[in-house]
Amino acid sequence: MRLEAKGTAWFLACAGFVPFAGLSIALLLVGKETALHPVLTDALRTYAAVILSFLGGIRWGLALRAKPVAAGDIVLSVLPAIIGWIALFLPVPVAVSVLLLAFCTLGAWDSFAIHRGLAPVWFATQRIILTLLVAAALIGALVAVV
Repeated sequence: MRLEAKGTAWFLACAGFVPFAGLSIALLLVGKETALHPVLTDALRTYAAVILSFLGGIRWGLALRAKPVAAGDIVLSVLPAIIGWIALFLPVPVAVSVLLLAFCTLGAWDSFAIHRGLAPVWFATQRIILTLLVAAALIGALVAVV
């Protein structure tokens, strides 16, 4: 069975959003005083850091497709992983804020990749929609941790 790349990418991207939504909603529902709150917070921060690393890998791949390949783009592509990792050590409200900013910045950067012909047009649409969804989830999480 041959899978269509666009449909598969959309399915996987939406599935990848589910932990953001679920953890953010759970944080809003359980309240700060429960023993579950720090566990949910750590799960959200860790998942966000992993996804930032994944998105940085996409940037690496896109940078390698450019003609000519720009070393600066390859260097910048590792920043999402570093930012995500650093966020694991920051106070929770600061970490969630940093993660929110990182996802928004990376979403904008990825959406511009189509202008250089490095990604299909649907990729920009996907990244914009998912960035908005992840940003909304992280804003909800921020409300829950402040």
